[in-house]
Amino acid sequence: MPESVIVDTSSLIALEKVGLLHILCDLYSEVLVPESVIREFGTIGLPCLSTRRVTSNLLGLLITDLNLGKGEAEAIALASETGYKIVVDDSKARRVAQNMGLKITGTIGILLRAERSGLIESAENKARELKNKGFYISDELLEGIARLKR
Repeated sequence: MPESVIVDTSSLIALEKVGLLHILCDLYSEVLVPESVIREFGTIGLPCLSTRRVTSNLLGLLITDLNLGKGEAEAIALASETGYKIVVDDSKARRVAQNMGLKITGTIGILLRAERSGLIESAENKARELKNKGFYISDELLEGIARLKR
């Protein structure tokens, strides 16, 4: 059975932009989303979705001292509490999660996993589509995705 995962707002937005929000339920048995992510994103119609209220003592440090957004901070705090992988794209939030020893991936990681699972034809094409729709993806990252196919 696939594992559970915690997803931040930016990844939800990115996957929705390319019509792939539904693949989260194909890849994971449960998608946990902090309440603040729901407030930022809006209603999410996924059958595998669970919303969680986060009251961790880490929130003050993550929001005030490290200047992370509320959604990112709650997602990181929830990942710290549960041990679940976190899907987050913001570079600062990724660095914080990595320094905390959390398991992380991002939207591109989701696309690559979906391609390996046969759910989409090309992670590279979807990444390029995301970039064309305004989602920041570096040329180096796009080249790295392309090299995986060679």
